[in-house]
Amino acid sequence: MSSKYIHDKFRSWISSVAGVTTNDGCLSGTCWILDLPPEIIQIITDYLNPHDLTAFSRVCRSFYDLINQDSFWAHRIHRQFPHPVAQLYTSELYHLPNMIQTTYESRTPNFLHTRPESELDRFALTSATRYNDEAIERSHTKMYVSKDEFLTNLHYFQFRTPTNLSTIPFMKLIYFYLIDRKRRAAVNMDVVHLNGSYLVNRSDRNSLTGHVIQLQSVCWLEITGHFEQKIMPGKYEVSWRMKSQAGNISLHGETEFLVVPSHGKMLIKSVADTDFRDYAIQHNDQWFTVNMGAIVIYEPSEVFMAIRNWNSGYWKSGISWDCIELKIIP
Repeated sequence: MSSKYIHDKFRSWISSVAGVTTNDGCLSGTCWILDLPPEIIQIITDYLNPHDLTAFSRVCRSFYDLINQDSFWAHRIHRQFPHPVAQLYTSELYHLPNMIQTTYESRTPNFLHTRPESELDRFALTSATRYNDEAIERSHTKMYVSKDEFLTNLHYFQFRTPTNLSTIPFMKLIYFYLIDRKRRAAVNMDVVHLNGSYLVNRSDRNSLTGHVIQLQSVCWLEITGHFEQKIMPGKYEVSWRMKSQAGNISLHGETEFLVVPSHGKMLIKSVADTDFRDYAIQHNDQWFTVNMGAIVIYEPSEVFMAIRNWNSGYWKSGISWDCIELKIIP
């Protein structure tokens, strides 16, 4: 029996009983299921999406109480995410590590394109110095956030962030943080030469964010930005969504895609002009997503990003950027 079949049948049952209450506050036809052990009900709800769970919680008080427990959401996290992710976010992340005093040898981030006055470049120096593999091993650095600090810095991108966080099960907040799409639109970034000739803000109905940055023709390419809210500790895969114009891209030299957390290991991805041409051949004028690599965040962090190519004097053209996204990975 497929999970889709179970989901459809259970969802149909919820719909059929919704709104038909008895004198004891239970919905008509539901009382028999209350005789099942909570563990069985928990397994049944594994087949429901968050929207269905809301309907489920309205069936009766017993179901409402069931899904407003930390144990319910911790179970759901372990069922839906790889073990390292589930273990980190349900337990390990909130244990204060032993602080080991150590000295750090100053290192440079080795960017092709640098802007010393920018916050991204300043944090990159910290990342290269404190969060290189050698420094992490020597200091026994681990990911950590207290539960209070998590609540203070919690922000959802896809969902509405609740105002009464203290009344919501902590593991429920964690679950929605894990499934949230941490996305930042290119049009919400600082774009050098953004005007009607060089780089242009355009609407696009196939964009995930509604508007995109289209590169017409420019010598100096620079787009910088940051996530407005802090990102929690963890390992995040970084991807950029983009497309070529009429299947043609011209980006001479190396274009750097940079992502730098204020407390973590940064990402430097150099993409050659030939790689962009391969993207154009493969995807023509359709949107595509490029996995740039991963960042590692050890404490709640501001996360900065940039696209830079200005060492070459050649004109660059033929590409649009939609958004950057961070995805939690083991």
